Amino acid sequence: MPASSPSNDRSARGLSPVVGVSLLVVIVVLLAATVGVMVMGFEDVLSEPQPQVSFDVDYHPDGPDNGANGAYINITHEFGSLEDGSRVFVVDDANNRIAWEDVWTGGETVGPAGEYAHIDGAGSDSALKPICEAGQRYRVVIEHEDGSSSILVDYEISTEPTSKSAAC
Repeated sequence: MPASSPSNDRSARGLSPVVGVSLLVVIVVLLAATVGVMVMGFEDVLSEPQPQVSFDVDYHPDGPDNGANGAYINITHEFGSLEDGSRVFVVDDANNRIAWEDVWTGGETVGPAGEYAHIDGAGSDSALKPICEAGQRYRVVIEHEDGSSSILVDYEISTEPTSKSAAC
């Protein structure tokens, strides 16, 4: 068998490093693109942490001692502090809302522990729907300075009210 020429050996040896470097560049670009997509996807999740507060909801289906003569809920602040009651809202399932500070039992700040919002859809919170049936939802939402919002409480009326306001 005749010996191969020196020029053929050199061209065959040079091809392997070029292919290897090209594959390495492609892999690095794909990894960079994947990491970039992941980081951009988490941007809104990492924007603002959830406030550390707790609320308790008491449902009163028979409306005892309620001037509006209907079922009501008391959303009681248990712990934590939110300085600005104008950014905290009670929202019903029709997206009607009222600022915490505008409910007659609320205040300019959400706190101290024991403060509550009396929600019956009448009086100071008449912007909200009255409690007329099981399944209605009420949420406490905070709106952050960056325009996003977080749900602090999500409560569903569990049973039919035994006392309904005239607005039902």
